[in-house]
Amino acid sequence: MFNFMNSRMDEFIEEKRDIKLILDESLLLQDLSMPQQQYKLLNYVKDHPEHLETLIEYIIEVGDETNYQRIQYKYPFLASEILSKENDFFQDFLFEVHNLHHLNRLFSLLNEDILNITQAGYFSKVILTLLRKKHFKMLQYLNEKDISNLLKHIDILHIAEIIEKIIIPDPNDENQLLEKQKSILQRVMKISQHRYYETEVFDNCLLIINNVIKSQINPDQEELIKCLLNPYYFLTICYQSQRTAAYELVSNLLQYINNSGKTDYFLYFMDVAKHLPNAFTNSNLYAIPHLTTYGQIIIPLSSNKLTLLQIFYLLLLSEKEEILNELINNQSFQVITNVILTHEFNNQALIWFDKIVIFIFQKLPQMYNSISDFLAQIIIQYNKNEKKEVGSLMNTIKPGYQGILTKVSNLLVDNHYTNQIWDQYVNDTLNKINSVEKSLLCGVDPKPRQMPQFIQESITIEQPKENDHQEEEVEEEDIPEDDNNKENEIDGQEQEQEQEEEEQEEKFYDCNEEGRLQQLEELKQIQLKENKIDNLESKHKSSAEEQELIDEQIEEIISDPQTKPEQVAQIIQNEEALIDDIGPLELENKQDHQVNEYYKKHDDPKNEE
Repeated sequence: MFNFMNSRMDEFIEEKRDIKLILDESLLLQDLSMPQQQYKLLNYVKDHPEHLETLIEYIIEVGDETNYQRIQYKYPFLASEILSKENDFFQDFLFEVHNLHHLNRLFSLLNEDILNITQAGYFSKVILTLLRKKHFKMLQYLNEKDISNLLKHIDILHIAEIIEKIIIPDPNDENQLLEKQKSILQRVMKISQHRYYETEVFDNCLLIINNVIKSQINPDQEELIKCLLNPYYFLTICYQSQRTAAYELVSNLLQYINNSGKTDYFLYFMDVAKHLPNAFTNSNLYAIPHLTTYGQIIIPLSSNKLTLLQIFYLLLLSEKEEILNELINNQSFQVITNVILTHEFNNQALIWFDKIVIFIFQKLPQMYNSISDFLAQIIIQYNKNEKKEVGSLMNTIKPGYQGILTKVSNLLVDNHYTNQIWDQYVNDTLNKINSVEKSLLCGVDPKPRQMPQFIQESITIEQPKENDHQEEEVEEEDIPEDDNNKENEIDGQEQEQEQEEEEQEEKFYDCNEEGRLQQLEELKQIQLKENKIDNLESKHKSSAEEQELIDEQIEEIISDPQTKPEQVAQIIQNEEALIDDIGPLELENKQDHQVNEYYKKHDDPKNEE
């Protein structure tokens, strides 16, 4: 552990030595990490302005080749470390009227036409600290010349970070300088629009704007966001730059509007919806075809088109009639579908297409009616349940879009879509695909979001009543009339219980499928009830015996040729309740064993009845 008594900084301060001796002190950085030593040094610098001027000179002046390492790297770095400490008394000192010449000297660095990136980093470190602690005072200090100089060097990321922090409102500012912030944001937009061909400038401008959107903007500060709602600006930067950041800006704005509930703002994006088909066509114009690992030459989809898919989905979320009518009229969905078919092995594109189709089917009946015939035609044309040759692969494979087209087909069937050609496709093709896929998946989603209905119903089986007490036989003449009535009631209950037990036994032996699964459920319910009654030792013993019996019954069902995949899936789902008793790994191994045993007994799932 560091002992500050070993430092000579106290000695230098007391003797009023040159600031260079302090900078040369090997333990300076460790001293600065301790509030007490940090306070002493900053107070010393404050009381001796000549030392403050020296520290600023190290940051803004490029040293000559003499003592190159110290002047060029060590001293500027240590000077920025000292001046960037968050001490209120020192920062307030800098903003006092008679001390503003120190800040003026610091900002004179921006007067240069070209900045050294390292110098800009040291300068940025000091200014960002002042913005974090004294945001309002810093905005008051900045004049038009300072802002213009900052924008002049926006191609440097360190300077772009300063501009971003200036624009993003501080909760304590009370919007007194919001107009100045709006003006700076509009100038950043203008620079990005006219200097789109300069990569660093454009990327930094879009980074600033995107971070402003993602920041926590209060409702009374939304004037900043309204500055960005300019359709011409969206289209210009996207078409001219062809940069992903431009498309992401539109996507971020749509997400902001959707999350904030300002649905009327969606109407600013009418032109975006209008030009969306052209955007899919013109985006990625300079993409270079490449050879895939499976030997096929393709043009990459590009992140631009993925972002356009997201934009289309966010426009649908608005549910604005004007936007939906525009998307229907310009056939944007048809364009998107062709993109998916062209890039059939792009999983991200397929995921977005899946989300788009599901939302249309669930929430947008008008658009569903407009695209259902088109979807049915595409599905019939492409989803033929046939394998094809891809590139240089030796074996034929299924098309990459078959999975999503099959899912859409089932959605159309669920929505009662019908015509003669479609019905023939369902009977001849879709049913065959479903029979194979559902049998391989045991008829259930391998990652269900919620437990299927038929499994929930099977779990909530009423627990059978148990009667472990046998009433003693008493002669009828010795029992009073009231007691006789009570005994008759008890006898009636016993008879009903016996009858229920007989019915349960008959159901088990008469039913090869549902009855035996139900008995397994009842055995589990009995086991749970007995575990609550018995003590800890007998509970574990009984639990092991009952579980062994259940496992034997399950093995019989799995080995039965009449057992269907749905029953195996139901057994596996019901066994999730055992995860606390045997552990997740043991349960997974057990379920894998059961599935493997089932397929050993059923060599060809396709031939099952």
